[in-house]
Amino acid sequence: MKKERKPIAINPFVLIFCVVFICGLITFIITPGTLTDGVYTALPRNKINFDNFFNIFRAIPYGLKDSANIMILILVVGGALEIYKKTGAIDTGISAMINKFGASSQTMLLVVLITVFSAIGGFLGWIEVLIPFIPLVIAVVLALGYDSMTAVAVCVVGVMGGFMAGPTNLYTVGVSNGILQKIGILPEGSDVFVGLGFRITVWAVVTAVSILYIVIYANKARKDSRKSLVADIDVSDISIDAGNVSSDKMTTPQILVLLTILGAMILTVIGMKYGINGVQWSIDDVSAIFFLSGIIAGFIGKMKAGDISDAFITGAQSAIAGALIVGVARGVYWILEAGNINATIIYSTTELLKGTSPLIAAIGIVIIVSFINGLIPSGSGKGALLSPILVPIAVSLGLSSQTAVLAYQFGDGITNMFWFSYGTLLIFLNYGKVPINRWYKFIIPLLFIFFVIAFISLVIAINIGF
Repeated sequence: MKKERKPIAINPFVLIFCVVFICGLITFIITPGTLTDGVYTALPRNKINFDNFFNIFRAIPYGLKDSANIMILILVVGGALEIYKKTGAIDTGISAMINKFGASSQTMLLVVLITVFSAIGGFLGWIEVLIPFIPLVIAVVLALGYDSMTAVAVCVVGVMGGFMAGPTNLYTVGVSNGILQKIGILPEGSDVFVGLGFRITVWAVVTAVSILYIVIYANKARKDSRKSLVADIDVSDISIDAGNVSSDKMTTPQILVLLTILGAMILTVIGMKYGINGVQWSIDDVSAIFFLSGIIAGFIGKMKAGDISDAFITGAQSAIAGALIVGVARGVYWILEAGNINATIIYSTTELLKGTSPLIAAIGIVIIVSFINGLIPSGSGKGALLSPILVPIAVSLGLSSQTAVLAYQFGDGITNMFWFSYGTLLIFLNYGKVPINRWYKFIIPLLFIFFVIAFISLVIAINIGF
């Protein structure tokens, strides 16, 4: 009689620390260097001593420090969310929405959510900013009767797929083309979002494929729980059973609490996109508005000041693990930067492109950036380092600057959904209680499809002179 195999659970903290440790050892092997305006300069190798080896352990606190604003946002959102829940507004509001849409509209709601997230990722270039929205969206999808994999996929694939093909993504297209203007490849003052029409077409294709892939899995797992990749995971504490929530109409305070949440979301979009009172909002301002909305919601819900404080602390405590994941993951980038080997890795890999054909160069850019993305998750950070060296090489091989930028977009965006060194991906998975190894079973076939779309898009771009 065969023993039933238990699912393997991979602890993300252990996984990330192993990567930090390996990267720390690599700093003793790879020659350090700097990369300024596309010019690489090797630096003297540091002696192997205790201080260098100790960087492996420094990486964790420094990673936490460098990610402080995102971690604070996660803790504040966790605290505010618990206050919202205590008022009963979220449970009742989601239940009312589900009952209003009815079973026949559930697939359509999934489509709408994926499309909205894709538009936000593609046209605004936002990923981290959406952290406050994720727990609520996951609760909605779970209330529709779908599993947590579907809930997480709506958020991750929606926003990161859109980001990958972002027509006006400021953090990839905008930064890269801005750098190209400075080094003279593009005219000074020209539109940084040149080639918008072709990018919108690619975005539409990616969004449509994302919808189709998620909806097929979602409905299959909903009809037969045995086909769900996360059927054995208890999500009772993050889901809402619409059937068990009172069917009474929402009270006036509950409606006002929901309006408070909506107001915080609207102000987040306005503040980040346009600024308020002449000040462009940052992640810290988003934390502040959700902290304020939590307090206001508590008082509207007739909670005492002490109860509001207790609820906030409880919610923040539940979010600590997720916040720590972001900081620990940042340690991977910190230790490579501390060892000054990021520039060497980038320079050495881009040198592999020299002498290749335009198509091979374009595909090579996708592959190289996909690899580097595991070490430098920041889209704008990679763009600033890579553009001055990558695009001139690509142009010398017969590629247009925009085809090179498009290839960079694909390499940066596709693997955001894969690399466990990307703390925000782990946060999204953590919210939905989806183990990373289960996530890989779900996402790897889709990533393969995205790479095929990317390569076909690059062939078309080369042939039309994009």
